[in-house]
Amino acid sequence: MDILSRNLSFCTRILKFYARICIIIEDEGGDHMRIAICGATGYSGIEAIRLLAPRTDVTIVGISSETQAGLMLEEAVPGFRGFAVGRLRLLPLRAAVTEAEIVILALPHGEAQHVAPELLAQGKSVIDLSGDHRLPRDAYESWYKAEVASDAHADAIYGLTEWNRAAIANASLVANPGCYATCAELALLPLLERDVAESSQILIDAKSGVSGAGKKPTAVTHYVEADENFFAYKLGRHQHTPEIEMTLREARRRQTGLDKPVNVLLATHLLPIKRGILCTAYIKLKEEMSGEALHEIVSARYEGEPFVDVLPYGVSPQLKWVSGTNRVSIGVYLDPRTQTAVVLSALDNLIKGAAGQAIQNLNVMTGANEQEGLWFVPAV
Repeated sequence: MDILSRNLSFCTRILKFYARICIIIEDEGGDHMRIAICGATGYSGIEAIRLLAPRTDVTIVGISSETQAGLMLEEAVPGFRGFAVGRLRLLPLRAAVTEAEIVILALPHGEAQHVAPELLAQGKSVIDLSGDHRLPRDAYESWYKAEVASDAHADAIYGLTEWNRAAIANASLVANPGCYATCAELALLPLLERDVAESSQILIDAKSGVSGAGKKPTAVTHYVEADENFFAYKLGRHQHTPEIEMTLREARRRQTGLDKPVNVLLATHLLPIKRGILCTAYIKLKEEMSGEALHEIVSARYEGEPFVDVLPYGVSPQLKWVSGTNRVSIGVYLDPRTQTAVVLSALDNLIKGAAGQAIQNLNVMTGANEQEGLWFVPAV
């Protein structure tokens, strides 16, 4: 038994040695994009690692966690056990980004704005998943109830890929859109760009899974509170409201030259599920039109867009159709009595609403195939 134990121990050391060699070879790969992910053990950070790890054109050179620094990723997130990326060690943020060309910040609101200017000064590109760089100073301070720490937000490019692709391609700081904002904006963009709908009172009924609230549990996201429950929250004061209003206003201005305020009432609800967002937007039309004509406006806008699926007229999207994917599914209906357009949209809040869209933007920024690492069909 002693001989067998010594042989097994020797073999284990050999395997660990070769595993380390494989990681070094992978890290020294030729023209790989060198990526660091900060906030790597939060839900969006985990998804970013999961999506990037299999790619042959990317090397993850650093991952950070302020609360779990020193652990290997597979110790902090056991789902990565057995994969090379699982053997990466979680580091403090500044140590994790040293070798990176591009840094994905999956940090809580209020933290990214303290980090991004330093990274940009070092010549790194930054994709920020938080709300810190999406809004002008006054709007951010009003809606996020926090002070702006730097002027970096003024140079940030808003990262709604299907709308701002050309600007993203030349960006060094991309403000990744919020999950609700992505879902609502993609639903309503076609109607505002064509100026066929009123914009003084847009109603958006939005429902999200619990992962949208982040990994740290709160009183309302605790299992006992969320399971078999359903309720609205932040009525009229959700921080994605001004983001939606400004994007839709600018979208219409770009296409028509008309610069008028867009007013949105966003009603957000918490669903007792892990992931997914379903938005139902109600918007009055300026002139009478058929449901088929309305559907054609939306379909034409997204023709050729790989991650936007416009369903046949009258078909409503379902969360199971987009779960685990970088796609948004859009349904269109026109109520002929009131001439109200009803546009429904569904997406996975952790992928198209966060990490997937960040990687879509990464692909655009680096000139890679925009679909690289993102083409998944939903799980059953």
